[in-house]
Amino acid sequence: MAFSKSAPIQLHYQLANELRDYIQSGMWNIGDMFPTDREIMEKYNVSATTVRRAVKQLVEEGWIERRPGKGTFVKKEPIKEELGQLTGFFEEMTNKGFVPKAEVLEIKEVEITDAVIREFPEIKHLGEEKLILIKKLHKINDKKLVLVSSFWKPEYGRELARYDLTNTGVYEIADRFLNVQLTKAEESISAKAATKEEAEYLDIKKGEPVLVMERLTYQDDMPIEYVYNVYRADRYRYNITLHKNQISKDWQ
Repeated sequence: MAFSKSAPIQLHYQLANELRDYIQSGMWNIGDMFPTDREIMEKYNVSATTVRRAVKQLVEEGWIERRPGKGTFVKKEPIKEELGQLTGFFEEMTNKGFVPKAEVLEIKEVEITDAVIREFPEIKHLGEEKLILIKKLHKINDKKLVLVSSFWKPEYGRELARYDLTNTGVYEIADRFLNVQLTKAEESISAKAATKEEAEYLDIKKGEPVLVMERLTYQDDMPIEYVYNVYRADRYRYNITLHKNQISKDWQ
């Protein structure tokens, strides 16, 4: 949503979103000086209080940092995940130089009722009456990033539950200790408003935008896991590189 004084949303919240979008677009590099409060006030014709509240929010989220006597500087860029590669969260984030951790919220057996299928339609492809749910909160450098609901066929889920899932990803455990080689996955990405539960886990407000990644993971041609991930949209982005088919220069 574009910044608008007539919109029924608090100005400092709109302003923070606008400035965050500019950071994510690559307008500034890490280490660049961020506009001063005065410059932001003049550009958007808002009060000093509105600017201070918006900037404070971006500081708390880790996008920028105040340096006394020097100014405000861009601190980070959003975490990006490359599409087209079947990797787990821990592997992906470690490769990017982050420190991933997980808080295990619950591990339980779930009966696949009609209500569950209505909530997660793709789960029916696992073809089971019961599945093992591994629910976790993934963090990067101790900042909450994604709420994970991972449903496994019982024979795999029960084995995974025996391991420490706080510092090692389930895909790595499955490969190293369970001799499970994941060969492919079907993945979809969408956006929605956060539910009350999702907002509480991710430290955001109910109704704020989140990214949803759903994945059906296979061993050979058999689906063995369905995962429903909810990401904080202000801290995460998917990235994909597209290549245009090369056109032959030998025109007929």
